[in-house]
Amino acid sequence: MSGAGHMLYAIKTLKANRELLKKRTLRNKKDYKRKVERKKLIFKTATPEQMIATKRKIKTYKQEEFRITMIALIVTILILFLLFWTMKP
Repeated sequence: MSGAGHMLYAIKTLKANRELLKKRTLRNKKDYKRKVERKKLIFKTATPEQMIATKRKIKTYKQEEFRITMIALIVTILILFLLFWTMKP
C-alpha cells in the first residue's frame, strides 16, 4: 500500500477545504466602503520665461530626433541600393 499516504493527504485537504467554506460569512457593500479624504490638487506654476525656455528645449529635441531619423533613413536606403547594385549580374 504505497499510495495510502497520498490518499490520506487528499482526504485531509478536502475536509479542510470544506471547513473553510463553512466559515464564510455574507458581506455587504458597507463592509467595503470607506471614507476617502479629498485633497486639493496643487499644480506647479511657471513664469513666462520658464515656459519659453521649456518650449525651446522641446523644439530643439524634436529637431535633433528628426535629424537623426532622416540620417538613419538615408544611410539605410544607401546600403540597400549598394547591396542591390552589387548583386546585379
